[in-house]
Amino acid sequence: MLTPKQALFLGELSNRIEEKGHEVVRVTRRFHETLYLLRLKKIKARIIGTYRLNLEGKLHESLKRTSRLARLMKNLNVELVLAYPSVEAARAAYGLSIPYYCVSDSPHAEAVSRLTVPLASRLFSPAIIPKEDWIRYGISKSKIIQYNALDPYVWIKNLKKDPKIIRRLGLDPKDKLIILRLEESFAAYLLNKEGDWRNLASRILDELLKKCGEARIVVLPRYNHHYKLLKEFKGKVIVPKTMIYGPALLAFSSVFIGGGGTMTAEAALMGVPTLSYFPSGPTYVESYLQGIGLLTRNMDPKSISQQTLRWIDDDGYRKKCQKKAQELLDNMEDPLQVILENIN
Repeated sequence: MLTPKQALFLGELSNRIEEKGHEVVRVTRRFHETLYLLRLKKIKARIIGTYRLNLEGKLHESLKRTSRLARLMKNLNVELVLAYPSVEAARAAYGLSIPYYCVSDSPHAEAVSRLTVPLASRLFSPAIIPKEDWIRYGISKSKIIQYNALDPYVWIKNLKKDPKIIRRLGLDPKDKLIILRLEESFAAYLLNKEGDWRNLASRILDELLKKCGEARIVVLPRYNHHYKLLKEFKGKVIVPKTMIYGPALLAFSSVFIGGGGTMTAEAALMGVPTLSYFPSGPTYVESYLQGIGLLTRNMDPKSISQQTLRWIDDDGYRKKCQKKAQELLDNMEDPLQVILENIN
């Protein structure tokens, strides 16, 4: 479980596997957001390795982590490895002839897909992603199993509102709330991407602050690097000092602006008017949500600000989004059940 999303999805899946009578060994790495969510969900996991920001660091850490995971799998007589695209888990499992079941909704993550998907005994993926987009990585069509859902279904389907989350930030549940989630700037698929996208979030904030009026702005960074960039906005926006469970905050949001990633899909599926400025998009998930009217892609700070301000006061549009999102969730199947049936 390498990321917060994986902690939520695989954490719940691991609980259900245990309920079937199997023994589960949970493994993660040292990454603050993931560890926070594991603690929040009371999921105990072994910490093996850590997250690195540059390519050389990622490579060296991956080599060390692969060796440690292989040793763990061998010592515990592991019979099945389940993970999102994890280069280390895939390589260790393959080297020890252990089946590796991969879950992924991100064929755009080319580097990690090239190193994991060909080694997968099974690949579980949302049905909105064409099988051809996976086959190009070297997996046969017969090994791809699709589910009629998006991954955040697992943890937002039965989400309950908790006003305490908002009050901890000094906010009132009735506040007009804009959430800005920064992009995953150190992911391999963005690390070497050219262009001026790295200052896009700052430019969006500049525009919002000119016109946002009484609306409150909460900014959710990903890395220490982001906190440094946000110093110029000190006192003007709210930057939580401690980790916050994203969906709990989204439940009270008026508008969400995301640089890509899971929170963008979460917001859309919760019926929050959603804008995405993902620098490398659109992904299949974004295109799907955009096609059914639950997400708008926009890379222009002024236009993003104008759209945000239109949505802030449009209760009718927000109710329309909520109704559409609920209908969508009601028609999705449980991805975990699909995976469990194949494990058994």
